[in-house]
Amino acid sequence: MSEPLLAVRDLQAWYGEGHALHGVNLDVMRGETVTLLGRNGVGKTTTLRAIMGLIRKRSGSVTFNGKDLLRLPL
Repeated sequence: MSEPLLAVRDLQAWYGEGHALHGVNLDVMRGETVTLLGRNGVGKTTTLRAIMGLIRKRSGSVTFNGKDLLRLPL
């Protein structure tokens, strides 16, 4: 089995002192389409913002095509 194009492991994110994401994990394989579903307020937008680096206070692992995105300068 091949490595995922996007791999998210134990993603945590905070808005100030508020812990907004608690241990998000997901894989997106090359050529795959993935949808993030949920009711209002469950963290869909926060998850995407944390993956993209728009939230500064975050931890865990986000790799895209083998590169660790959390270690890149903002």
